[in-house]
Amino acid sequence: MSIRQSINDARAIFYNFVTNYNIIKRSVMIVMIGYLSLLIIGVITAALLDPDGYTIWDNWISDLGSLDHTPAPILYDIACIIAGSMTIPLTFYLEQLLAPLPNREDLGEQHYSRLRFRLSSFAFLFSIIGNLGYIGVGIFSADRDYEFLSILGERPHDIMSYLAFGGFTFGAFFMGWLIVLYSTKIPKILGIYGIFGPLTVSILNLIDSTPFLEWLLLFSILVWIIPISIIILLKPELNIRSIQK
Repeated sequence: MSIRQSINDARAIFYNFVTNYNIIKRSVMIVMIGYLSLLIIGVITAALLDPDGYTIWDNWISDLGSLDHTPAPILYDIACIIAGSMTIPLTFYLEQLLAPLPNREDLGEQHYSRLRFRLSSFAFLFSIIGNLGYIGVGIFSADRDYEFLSILGERPHDIMSYLAFGGFTFGAFFMGWLIVLYSTKIPKILGIYGIFGPLTVSILNLIDSTPFLEWLLLFSILVWIIPISIIILLKPELNIRSIQK
């Protein structure tokens, strides 16, 4: 067996695993229960035990990963790693669900939309960037923001935050267009929100970044991801294995 064939086989095994409907359901449940629980517990712990009093109006999200504001920064670190890693299967799944490649024998009968697959490619790319960026936020927390790893004057935590927020924002933007322009079995209203919701809050952060606006950006992304996750959980007909049969 050639090296290329081995790589292709490994890629196929990985793809079949991450797009398995049961894996998707489990990963979605882990995000909604594990991530949200750790985030809420982390905020409550900081609010109760931070000598200065932690609030989402006065404190940045990254403060949850600092011993200066909470005795348990590990809660937020783990939450970020869970959210970033467990949404990777969802990213692969949504790419196949929203822009499935037509079978070779059907290419002559189906309309092959290049725009649809370009939008899907951008949505996938930015979503993966968001996934990996959020994992990086957990690894390079405020207490592990090593200066010697700085790039162009930006510390690792800031870089990972930009990648996470930017990736999820533009992933939602391009995925929103897919939902609005094509038949996807996902409500069009959610697609409209994906286009304008996180992007609007991101622009506000660029104009005048404040702790509350940063929290609002996180909430705007959660309002995008959670409904899509719930829809996939509650609609077995969105199982791509069934759709492809």
